[in-house]
Amino acid sequence: MSRHRSAALPFAIGLVDFAIAFCDCTKAYQPSWEASLSKFADIQKFIDASRAVRGPRALESLLGDVARQMGFDHFALMHHVDLAPYRTGLDHMERGEMVAISDYPSAWIEEYVRRNIVADDPVLLASRHSIVGFAWDRMPDLITLTMEHRALMEDTHRAGIGDGYTVPAHIPGEAAGSCTFATRTGRALPVHNLAMAQLVGAYAFQAARTMVINARRHPAAQPPRPRLTDRQLQCTVMVGRGMTEREIARRLGISDETVKRHLKEARQVYEVSKSIELVTRALHDGQISLFDLVRD
Repeated sequence: MSRHRSAALPFAIGLVDFAIAFCDCTKAYQPSWEASLSKFADIQKFIDASRAVRGPRALESLLGDVARQMGFDHFALMHHVDLAPYRTGLDHMERGEMVAISDYPSAWIEEYVRRNIVADDPVLLASRHSIVGFAWDRMPDLITLTMEHRALMEDTHRAGIGDGYTVPAHIPGEAAGSCTFATRTGRALPVHNLAMAQLVGAYAFQAARTMVINARRHPAAQPPRPRLTDRQLQCTVMVGRGMTEREIARRLGISDETVKRHLKEARQVYEVSKSIELVTRALHDGQISLFDLVRD
């Protein structure tokens, strides 16, 4: 695999190929192309809606609705930091302190914060060793589970949370984070919707992160969104399809160096260092859509 392709969204393969392959990896669900397009339409609706929300309460409601539509019972969207400032009214997000939104049982949230479980939560520890989402039964492949970790998972089950799927969020220079979708004790994971959960989780975290950043920078105002040129957008879309810089150059009839320059300038517009972050930000801001990545 070439050096340039490794930077494509998401994680070395095109976005569409990733979602289809991720659904198929369960060996329990074989999506048709039409079904995949339907799921992308649902994801695009969520992305559009997440851009329109103007506060953490609205995002909480939106994410709760989509979690249940995917077959989950709960969600937890959070930075992996000390949760002492957490408030049920989500004031901590409005003040720009951290991302922390969840509809887990309130008694468990209180216990989680009081015991500072975030410091030794095996789910969060496992998320440090993955760049894509994982079901909780895969944790032993990512970390060594101690007796304390297993005891914590038993506590989680007793609190009414049975199984989960966690999407890590790694932003260079920032605290780690994640978006988890969970089922109540006794219910199986909706494995046919894990690819959808991967993408929804990533964009949900980006929406929450944007709220927190904006609250820190401009408590009373929303900064203007960056804009890419037409050529920068073309290159960004093709990166999102998993194309290398050389392939993009051939498609557009320009030199490899010109493609590199367009992508470099596009990354500078968004102040990101990787193409995966560029595509994610352009999607979130509505400059491109998932269907742009599907169509050729």
